[in-house]
Amino acid sequence: MAYLTFKEYQQNGFTMITDETIFDQHERAAETQVDITTQFFYNTDYATHSLVDDLVGSQWQVFRAKQFKRAVALQCDYFDEVGADTPIGIANQDLSSIEIGRTHVQANSNVNATNFGKTGLATGVVAILAQIGLMSRAVSYR
Repeated sequence: MAYLTFKEYQQNGFTMITDETIFDQHERAAETQVDITTQFFYNTDYATHSLVDDLVGSQWQVFRAKQFKRAVALQCDYFDEVGADTPIGIANQDLSSIEIGRTHVQANSNVNATNFGKTGLATGVVAILAQIGLMSRAVSYR
């Protein structure tokens, strides 16, 4: 099950992606990257938390689920804007200089400034995930 449908994407005010096929491609890639980063918090195969249940749960659960969907939508927009939907693809888009013969061209690329480490996630997405508690790394002491 996708974390976000194209209809939900549009209903939440996102308009950058207008083609549903492109959205589906970016959503699948965003789902993978978000799953890895959040330790599969809402992944249906892992089944520790249900996004569907959280959307009708307590006030905090509803807020967390809506913000999670918002993060996925922002990640889809980020993939669309950068022109790649994998960490390697994003890194390859960050060409800072090229030399052909005696000609040297250097660009001031800011892809690295908008990408969180080597995760492929936009910094805004990471900020949302951190604020809702899905970026913490803790070790149980019990």
